[in-house]
Formats: sequence, C-alpha cells, structure tokens
Amino acid sequence: MACVCPYLFDRIALSKPWAGRRLPELFPAIAADFPPGTGESIELADLPGASPQVRSGAARGKTLHQLLAEQRPAILGPQGGSLQDFPLALKFIDTAQPLSIQVHPQDTFGAAGRLASRGKTEGWLILDAAPGATIYQGLKPGLRREHFERALKAGMPQETMNAREVQRGDWLLNPAGMVHALGGGLTLLEIQQNCGITLRFFDWPELGRQARELQVEQAFQACDFTLMPAEAVRASHDEGLQTLQAPQLARFCGEQDSCDGDARCIGSPFGVQSLRLSKAARHVKDWPGFTIFTCIEGGCELIVHGAGEIHTNELRPADTLLVPALFNDFEVYPRQSVWLVESYST
Repeated sequence: MACVCPYLFDRIALSKPWAGRRLPELFPAIAADFPPGTGESIELADLPGASPQVRSGAARGKTLHQLLAEQRPAILGPQGGSLQDFPLALKFIDTAQPLSIQVHPQDTFGAAGRLASRGKTEGWLILDAAPGATIYQGLKPGLRREHFERALKAGMPQETMNAREVQRGDWLLNPAGMVHALGGGLTLLEIQQNCGITLRFFDWPELGRQARELQVEQAFQACDFTLMPAEAVRASHDEGLQTLQAPQLARFCGEQDSCDGDARCIGSPFGVQSLRLSKAARHVKDWPGFTIFTCIEGGCELIVHGAGEIHTNELRPADTLLVPALFNDFEVYPRQSVWLVESYST
C-alpha cells in the first residue's frame, strides 16, 4: 500500500451568477485562487468533475476518488466497507445575490434510486456578512406546504419562509429536506454530505440573471415542510475547543403536525468543532474515522500521530487538510494564533 499521510488539495473555483467578491479580501495571500466571478470554491469533494487534486507529495495530482481506491481503509476507517465514495464535501461560498430557493434530498429519497446514493444535510459557518444579510430556512410557524405553493405561484415564496439575519461566527445547520436559500452579502464555509443534487423551486427572476432550470415537481417530492431550523450557534472567540455541531440535530414540527410540537432528534451525518489557539496544544479525537482541518485565520504547524507514523503539516488561511482515520493524536503549534474548524463523519 502507498504511504498514507495527511493531504492538502488544490481548490476548484467555480463561476456563479450570484457570486460576490469577498473571498479574495478574506484570503489575500491566495487571492489569485478566486478569479472574478467565483461564487463557490470546492476545497474537498468526491464528485464527478468536482474532485480537487492533491497539492503536493508522492500523491500529487491524484483526486480524492483515486486516493480512496488505493487507501480506503486507512482513510475512512471503520466506515470504509460501507461507503461508495467519500461522505463529506467542503466549500467556500461567496454571494452578492441570493441563491435559488431550493431543497436537497434526504437519505431515504436517494436510497429509493430516484436521485443519489445519499441525501445532503449541510451546515454553514459564516465568515463575513453584510449588514442585514439573511438566510432563509423552513416555513414560518403555522404555515404549511399549501401556503408555500400559493406564494410560489405568486412569485413570492420567500414571504412564507423564516428569514434569519446572520453575522460572522454563526453556525447554522440545514437538514436534508428543508427548503432554504442563502441570501446575498454572505461569505461562508459550507460543510455537507457529499451529494451533488440540488432541486430548485425558484430563482429570483426579478434579478435578471440567466434563467436556470427549475425542478419544482421533484423539489416538492423531496421537501419536508415540517422541518424547522435549529438555533444558530455562535463560534466563540475564547481559547480552546468548541462543539458547533454534535452528532445529533433537533427536528421540530409545527403545532399543526402529528408530533404535537415535540422535538424529534435525528442523527447528524457529521460533527463540527471550532478550535482557537494562541499557544501549543494537544488534541486527541474521539471518533474512529477521518478528520478534516480547515484553517480560517492565522496559521499553525499541525503534527499528527497514529499507527507509528508522525507527519508535520503547515496550515495557512483557507487550507483544508484531510487527515486519514489511522491518525488520532494531533499537536497544534500556532503561528501567534490560529482558528481551525475540524469536521468529521459520524
């Protein structure tokens, strides 16, 4: 088997009609990685045509899919035998205009063979937000599918949705099956299940963008209008480790639904932690699979230990490092200070 080590990847910048211009300002040292029109930067994914390549080392130029073909057990750990591909994807998103009002399929929808092998729950860590910047999630309390349908026909579906003003440091979870839309003026890190399916209800024709295909019928089939957004979590500025997303999420039903307003908890497909440090620290993971580190601010030297192997990695702002499952002990040496986001599959 080829040598197993942590991997940095070359990102894939995608032009989008709603793109903003904040990524080059947030990450000036790599501004050239985000040419004008970049709305989405794929940092890590295992999708056809959208799988970044390893940046350096013996595996340079290989995609994540190719790495899994060679090192599946070492990278994925116990999950390896049950997965067809890598389970998570990470992106930076930069919006000047709102994205389409859309929904992603749930696992059961994909498992029925209609769309994909898995659903797409996602979460957003807000890196920058213009005053009043908004994310739409779920329907307002007391409203049902029929209210959304009427508003959609009238060209105003957003009037039925929860509009949530956000600011830097907010973490919001968006379960698969929830109707949603990112508003304009946002820059964020998106952590999601590795699924390329988006079903659009509405794409803001009043903005004059080139018309994109809508999938209204399928979107209604995939949407669970009883889903309500969970409370946002604010990433702390304090030193240390903070859980942003635990391996459970709350699903809330409106009072008109059969669960009588009680919260039902369903498993989250990933966990997310925020790690802020200004001095050296050791961190041991408590999950069996891979770990993904994304550097948001500052920089550090990250030393990983496992299976008798030790590897040293330099992380700079916007770097995303995939650490295979066989490494479970991490030493972080900040360059003055560092803000890392740690994500893993559950």
